[in-house]
Formats: sequence, structure tokens, C-alpha cells
Amino acid sequence: MDLNGAKIYSEGVGIGRDCEEKIRQIVSAIKTLSPSSDISFRFLKSGRVYEGLLWGSANDIPIGVYRRGPSMTHVLDYLYSKVKKDCLKMSKARGRPLSRGSRFDGGHQTPLAMAG
Repeated sequence: MDLNGAKIYSEGVGIGRDCEEKIRQIVSAIKTLSPSSDISFRFLKSGRVYEGLLWGSANDIPIGVYRRGPSMTHVLDYLYSKVKKDCLKMSKARGRPLSRGSRFDGGHQTPLAMAG
């Protein structure tokens, strides 16, 4: 499955509208800082535990985030908060803080890379 340019692999996990929207938010946050990023997700359900792995690169800097949790919402919320936090850190490290009103939901920002 491909969603907003990100490859998604899932085993035993149904990806509904809510999950798709959260995945779009994560991809938008990364692409806001690095439009040329290459991102992949793997989701797995094992018993009652969900696992999510995000990996790839943004401007040739590797990205990787992993989380286990009781639901897909829990896993995706963590992935989003980690990506958002790392994007903010990277933008500050580059000396280009994001504008006060900027959001990570698809708004356009200056391309920067992030490390995860």
C-alpha cells in the first residue's frame, strides 16, 4: 500500500480511515522539513499487541522510530509525537526555527532534514 508517498506494510492490521489520517500527519510532518524524504511503515499485530516501525531517510539522514502498544491509535500517536519532536529539534539545530503559527499537518515549510 502507498499513502502520500510512504510505503506501508501491514500484517494482521486493518488500516482504517483514522489510521490513514494519522499516517498522513506523520508523512506531512517529515515532508514539511524534507520533501525528498523516503519513508516506509510496517505495522504488525501479535496477539493483543500492535507494533509500528517507521524507517527511511530525509536528505540522506536515516530516520527510525519503533513503538509497541495496546492499539494502533496508541502506536501512531507515539510515532507522530516523536517525529514532530525530532522535526522541531532539527529545525532549531539548523538555525531556522519554524514560525510560531506553523503546524505539522501539511503546511509548507523550508525543507530541512531530521534524524531520528
